[in-house]
Amino acid sequence: MTESQCIVRIQSAYPHLSEKERRIADYILNHPKETIHSSINQVSARIKVADATVFRFCRRLDFKGFQEMKIVLASDIARSQRFDETIKSESNDEMMKLAEQVFQDNIRTLENTYQILNRTDFKKAVRILTHSNRVALFGSSGSALIAQEAHRKFVRAGVMTSAPNDGEFQMLSAAQLSNLDAAVFISYSAMDKHLVQVAKMVKQKKCPAIGITGFMKSALGELMDVSLHTVAVPTDFRSESYVARAAQMTLIDALFVSVMNQRKEAQLSDDAHSSMLYRDEFGK
Repeated sequence: MTESQCIVRIQSAYPHLSEKERRIADYILNHPKETIHSSINQVSARIKVADATVFRFCRRLDFKGFQEMKIVLASDIARSQRFDETIKSESNDEMMKLAEQVFQDNIRTLENTYQILNRTDFKKAVRILTHSNRVALFGSSGSALIAQEAHRKFVRAGVMTSAPNDGEFQMLSAAQLSNLDAAVFISYSAMDKHLVQVAKMVKQKKCPAIGITGFMKSALGELMDVSLHTVAVPTDFRSESYVARAAQMTLIDALFVSVMNQRKEAQLSDDAHSSMLYRDEFGK
């Protein structure tokens, strides 16, 4: 995993944390400056948990330890200060300030998602989609709309895709997949029990599965061959899942453009090979 923001990881993981882990998370989010100037012993004493609990919390966020978490957190603080200074310098028009906040939240969501993007997994996902006979896209609730939009995007480019909405039809579609196909699961929370059942069916068919989920381990994520994560900036007027849709759609756009480019290069290579064979045959 590439180096990413500390606060982003905490916010994304928060719904899945235990009671003690949430206490640690709350302290760090509410007292970031104190945290970076404290030792692990000092922080654990303030929260009244064991040093080992704080260390495991850092490891759960994919940091090597408390010290690495503090380094990334310090970078977060500096970045946040620059962002706040930019906001303060803008117009006092309340309506435009609100509109600007929406834009800034989406921009930060995209930046944060790009920062945690695992390059190796992204390239693997592109290879799977490029060489698949057909692609099935699965989503639930708001993510189902993203799956439908991805389906329209890919099918217009000549890629055989489907995006079943009905739960029963999703299971039926999953049962018809093979190891020559691909399945894409889109879910920010990755907690939908039905999607987990669909993913288990996909695994039974030995079909490669790609997940586009929130940044945290989950039952759905454990069933994926490739996991791509999105993160969202929480706001007072929109839920994280709504904000995450901008990141989901952008990530799908990136996959789409990359897959189309790979298919174009493969087609050009095939055309060149065919032309060479023709010339060789014609010259005989």
